[in-house]
Amino acid sequence: MKGSRCLTAVIGVFMAAAGVSGAELWIGAAEADITPDRPISLSGQFHQRISKNIESRCKANVLALESRENGKPADYAIVVSMDVVSLRNIQEGFRRHVAARLPGFDTSKLFLAATHTHTGPTLAQENFSDYGAAMQPKKYLPFLYDRLAAAVVKAWEGRKPGAVAWGLGHAVVGANRRVTYADGTSVMYGKTNRPEFRGLEGWEDHAVDVLCFLDAQRKLIAVSLTVPCPSQTVESLYEVSADYWHHVREELRGKHGAGLVVLGFCGPAGDQVPRPMLRNAAEARMERLRNLSRKQELGRRIAAAFEETWEVIRSDIRSDVPFAHRVERFDVPGRKLTEQEYAEAKKGYEEYAKRDEKEPSVYGRKRWYKRTLDRYEAQQKADPTGSVELHVLRVGDVAIASNPFELFVDYAMQIQGRSPAGQTVLIQLASPVGTNGYLPSERAVRGGGYSAVPQSSPVGPEGGQVLVERTLGAIGQLFGK
Repeated sequence: MKGSRCLTAVIGVFMAAAGVSGAELWIGAAEADITPDRPISLSGQFHQRISKNIESRCKANVLALESRENGKPADYAIVVSMDVVSLRNIQEGFRRHVAARLPGFDTSKLFLAATHTHTGPTLAQENFSDYGAAMQPKKYLPFLYDRLAAAVVKAWEGRKPGAVAWGLGHAVVGANRRVTYADGTSVMYGKTNRPEFRGLEGWEDHAVDVLCFLDAQRKLIAVSLTVPCPSQTVESLYEVSADYWHHVREELRGKHGAGLVVLGFCGPAGDQVPRPMLRNAAEARMERLRNLSRKQELGRRIAAAFEETWEVIRSDIRSDVPFAHRVERFDVPGRKLTEQEYAEAKKGYEEYAKRDEKEPSVYGRKRWYKRTLDRYEAQQKADPTGSVELHVLRVGDVAIASNPFELFVDYAMQIQGRSPAGQTVLIQLASPVGTNGYLPSERAVRGGGYSAVPQSSPVGPEGGQVLVERTLGAIGQLFGK
């Protein structure tokens, strides 16, 4: 990285790290329905899918937090969880859209995160070449911004003194989806019933990070649940669906009230999938015996993990906690393509360029390869870099840190192992400002395959390590380490 690109832009640090002390917490929450009542394009595959109906409605859930010391505002944050596959670069547009309705609010302290449902609305017009009679993404975005802004304003203006409790639960939701073979290669969703199968490539994280937000009467008003697994159990449907998060919300609201706001976040899960890679037949049989679909079963598990955790942590509810929100922007090294990788991408592009774009996946695959060719040409002029916006919050003993990638679990292990916080919550697919995509581990790059090839990952292990260190540095500052 050269010149000004090496510099870090610290957008906001409202409290000195070592000086973060207990403060009164003000809380607001709201939900927006972001599903239009007409056919839309569904994002998450290379081929176009136009919705035929609505299985479950996609939502955006909003949490507004503000700390006050001696009656005066000290720091704040607005956090939004959205049922979309990814956010690309819509965050800046939304910040501009909502700014006039939040006078005095620094919109850099607002960030969006995706649950990674593969059956939510397409946000980028260029994703596909033909949308037919469906709602165009360029028409959907104003609809989304208006719905989202109303919920954000409602949460912010409705904040009142409240309390928080936090804890750690567990639920088996994600499995490592990269299958390794005797020759050292890895394949996403590879077959495990082959003689050369040697195992799954990486770790599986079954944590469920729980934060509960309550009003002055100690009634639950919002719940934040972070699960290191994308919500893509029904990723090929031609129906709108919030996937397993819909069932989590229904279960929790059935027990704790219809007004409960449930924010679902995806933890680092670039190499995770919400379906079994082993014991498939036994898992399917148990679902049949329970008369549940896979996404219903996962919703049941997550809701059960919440209830078990809530029963324990409700004895430690706090209204006076340290709170701070740090926002940084910085560059990470981009993944530099080799001559061989360029040649392979060029070959792939040329193969798809010969085919009719009306064939399924052709347009999407061409764009996938073309972006890689463009990156190679750009790196002839300057070393590649990627811009990252990092949000780190301290809520009591909990650190919450965001990243914009589909981050492999290896990086989460490093952060969890070294974090000075009592509990560390990591949220992926959050706050993109120009860099996203998969961020594979070193062993994944060696194994190859989708999610680890250059087409999937504009940032590689070198950039991943920078992200780890910067995240730990920001956490350490908020915890005086």
